[in-house]
Order: sequence, then structure tokens, then C-alpha cells
Amino acid sequence: MAGPVTLVVCEETTRWFGRGARRRRALGPVSIAAEAGEIIGIVGPNGAGKTTLLRLVAGELAPGAGRVRVGGCRAGTAAARRLVGFAPDPPLAPPALTGVEWLSYLAAHRARGPAERLARLREAIEFGQVGEFVGRRIGEYSRGMAQRLGIAAAVLLAGPVLLLDEALAGVDPLAARDLRHTLATFAANGRLVLVASHELGTIERLATRVLVLSRGRLVSDVSAAALLKERVVELALGGGAIGRSDWLLARYEGATRTGDGVAVPLSRGRTVEEVLASCRAERIPVAATRVRYRALEDLLVAAERRQVG
Repeated sequence: MAGPVTLVVCEETTRWFGRGARRRRALGPVSIAAEAGEIIGIVGPNGAGKTTLLRLVAGELAPGAGRVRVGGCRAGTAAARRLVGFAPDPPLAPPALTGVEWLSYLAAHRARGPAERLARLREAIEFGQVGEFVGRRIGEYSRGMAQRLGIAAAVLLAGPVLLLDEALAGVDPLAARDLRHTLATFAANGRLVLVASHELGTIERLATRVLVLSRGRLVSDVSAAALLKERVVELALGGGAIGRSDWLLARYEGATRTGDGVAVPLSRGRTVEEVLASCRAERIPVAATRVRYRALEDLLVAAERRQVG
């Protein structure tokens, strides 16, 4: 029985921008392998390297060190580019054309005949849910409409790999829900989706795996299933004890601040009773507790704390 098909590989991939004293590392070294059937969410603060990673896979940038391969081909080669569809942020489309004119132009350059051109065009319009406005000039589109056209264009060009950079930002909730379902079906048919976003709720509902980047480095690579198995206890600190939160942050790896206290992950066999006992021993008053599943925000904040620390 054949194993999973690896579609994207980054090996010690690093990218710099600028020269001389202004030279800075935007990404790396990063090593990942992404397989068919996955929807991989890429999260991190501004400047973390999310867009740089997608552009390296798309072949728009070349790595300064290491290598990137798509379907076994070096990223950026003609063979690799034919495997990838990329929806950048902001979407790139001529404002003077209508949506259908733009998609038809792209289809004509990718399809091998009229029948395939029409099939690709229809699939893209349906996938991006742009049928109701695809006949209008692109310059008249709202942000959400432009994002959906960008997704349609990326799917039209995509082989087995689809790259989305903030592609659901500004999309209305109903359309976003339908797009998440469509993307899940796309991946389930043996293809791969890499989606970078600041909208953590979108990633939590969509991704099967999450990469957390911070300051150009990969600081966490976790499956969505594993994330859902982890719980967090939120401690609301009473009696003016908020100043003691530093002690809890130092004691418990992965702990993060909340509005009125600290959230402590219940990992490695840690229990609520153990955390509360440590608070009593340190005379830290706890006004209330709440146990919830761990969220991407916890991972992101903890990762940034480690990088700063």
C-alpha cells in the first residue's frame, strides 16, 4: 500500500533581504514536509516570515540557502510552477477587466484546448463563488470580492498545490464558511493547501496542521487533532495579585497572560490541582478558574515569549 505523497519540501531553507548593514534574515532555517491531503495553516505575528515562505514555494523568491521542492521539482522551475496556484495578498488582477475576462485569460494560458479551458473556467468560478459578480469590472470589487476572485484565479492555475495568503480576509461569513468546505474537499481529493492568515479562528476551523512562525523561525508544528486534545486552565488572580503573574509565566512553560490572570497549559500530565497547589504555596490568590481547549492564540503568544526571552 502506497504511503502519503509529499508535495512540498523545504530543507534548511533561509531567505535574506537587503544588503550590507541592512541585510536581515526574513526566514529560516526552516525544514518542513507537506503531504497531499493536508490543509496547513501558517500563523505568526507581522514579519514572522509567512508570506516569504509562500513566495518561496510559489517560486517567486529563491532561497538564499537550503532548497525548496514542489512535486520533486525545484521551486521556481517551469515544472514546479505548473503544480502551484498562488493567491497573494493583496490580490493581483487588472482593474479594467471583468472577472470573467481575467479568468478566461489565465485559462487560455494554462489549458491545452478549448474544452479544458472552459472546464477550468467553470471550476474556478464555482470554487471562488464569484458567479454573481464575475461579469463586473474588477476595479469595482469590494475587498472580499477581490479576495474570492484571487482564490478562483489560484485554483484555475493550481495543480495539486494551492497557496493562499490572507485569502479569506474580508470575505463575508457565509462565503467564508462555504470556501472552507470547498478547500476541505480540494485537499481530500489528494491535493495540498497552504494558507497563511492572521485570523486564528479561520485557521482553527480549517487547518489539519498548523505551523507557527516567529521572527523567521519555525517554533511550533502541531496537528489540529493534537491541539484539540490539549487543555488550558485560566486563572483569574484576585486580591491585586496580577503582579504575581510573572512567577506563573516563569514556572509553567507555554503559560500566557490573560486580561485578569494567566492561562496555563495542562500538558505533560499537569493537572488543575497541581497548578492551584503551587499558587497556594506561593500565596497567590486565585479568584476563579476555567478549563478550556488550547487555542492557536496560546501557541502564538507562547512562541513569541520564547523568542523574546
